Amino acid sequence: MKQYLLSLLLLMGLALTSGAQERTVSLRFLTDGDQVAHKKEVTAIVSGQRTIITPQGDGSEYLIPVGATVEMKLTAADGYVDYLWFDGDKEISRSYNLKLYEVKNLTAGKTVRVDCRKLVPVKFICPKEGSKGKEVNIAEQDDYGTVIAPEADGDTYMLPLQGSVYFDSGVDADHFVLRWLLNGGATFPGKPDIFFKQNVPEGFELEVQFYKSGETRTVTYTQPGTAIIRCKNRGQNDSPEIESGSKVDPGDEILFEIAPPDNPSGKVELHHWVVNGEPYMRGDEYYTDNSLSIYAFTDLDVTAVPMAEYEAPEIHLNLSAEQVDFGSVTIGETKSQSVTLTTEGATMPVLLGLRDAVPSLSFTPEQLPSSGGEITITFAPTRRETISTELLLKSGETTVALPIVAQAVTSIDAPTTEALPYRIQQSEIVWLADVVATIYTADGRQLSTGTYRAGSVLRLPERGIYFVELLDHRYKVIVR
Repeated sequence: MKQYLLSLLLLMGLALTSGAQERTVSLRFLTDGDQVAHKKEVTAIVSGQRTIITPQGDGSEYLIPVGATVEMKLTAADGYVDYLWFDGDKEISRSYNLKLYEVKNLTAGKTVRVDCRKLVPVKFICPKEGSKGKEVNIAEQDDYGTVIAPEADGDTYMLPLQGSVYFDSGVDADHFVLRWLLNGGATFPGKPDIFFKQNVPEGFELEVQFYKSGETRTVTYTQPGTAIIRCKNRGQNDSPEIESGSKVDPGDEILFEIAPPDNPSGKVELHHWVVNGEPYMRGDEYYTDNSLSIYAFTDLDVTAVPMAEYEAPEIHLNLSAEQVDFGSVTIGETKSQSVTLTTEGATMPVLLGLRDAVPSLSFTPEQLPSSGGEITITFAPTRRETISTELLLKSGETTVALPIVAQAVTSIDAPTTEALPYRIQQSEIVWLADVVATIYTADGRQLSTGTYRAGSVLRLPERGIYFVELLDHRYKVIVR
């Protein structure tokens, strides 16, 4: 009996041990971001024995023995990088381009997620003089992360698309950052020596410029005849007013304000500001606000032109054609004509636009240099229509108009009188045979369509021109 009890207890112990070994927990190993063929591998380690786990269901769930150590490997597809890893909602420290993540003694369900990103080339240009050495870092947990090495040219970096990146100028003690240029534009980062960029796009280019300790910029301004300009240096505490010819620190924000001579708070009707000899523009328009804020990246020489003092220059815009006439163009075809513009006295770009928008009409370019150039106008009709509009060309305050006329028609294969399956009788179409036909008004509006029996009559609503379209695409113009 005693031996029997021992055997029973032994069997129960083995059963319990077996049950414990078969217990598993769910591990979800996910890749977010770009969904391409990233390679995942999950290994469970129990008592030194390694087992590669086969995924379940959607390919992201792995059943892991309770208490096992788990290794998760990810091989990103070519041209991609495993950007950052997350254990649950927590970002894993220093996980950029991490190849393996280990979890010891897994006893509960867990989700591990990797944000995979496409790598894109980004330019970071930094002058050697004034820098101890530039550096590019991936932002991890709101701080510097992995240092990214440049490509062979020294200026190109392969960075994760829409990732967050620190660009460190490495400026030395004898220099300061003057400005950062983004794809040709200017901005100021929160930290002058470091530029932080979120959501890095494709084609992104960044350039940093320095100035040497002790350098200055000179600000001069000339008073117009009918107004007074005052100038303040916003780069200094309390924005002190400065005289023409003053020295300022490079990059200081300089404010120019214009007012009537007898009313400092009054308004001046301004035609434009002039900065370093050129009209100051916002886009394609003159800047006409009574205050102008500008940074002293270079020496500044500023004046303003009140409307009372403005004299419009004599500008001539000369076109090689008085009119563009496309004539009749068959629906579905495309025709183009070119016109040459020459200018006299123009100093601003020539802007182009249609007086009336017409979907079937297009032109290139939308802007020409002040010296002129060639314009290509294209007519590509998709319906019956008659076009009469103008292409307007504007430089400064001078505008010329180029008339454009065109007619879109359907290809007419006029049948002989004997072949017509109908005849016109006063205001009616008398069908001579069974036909399927569509009747249009002169402007292309559908009037009637269907199957007409021999001997039936279709009454036309009024005098005018109509088109009869038959199955064989023959058309007849009817004039009553």
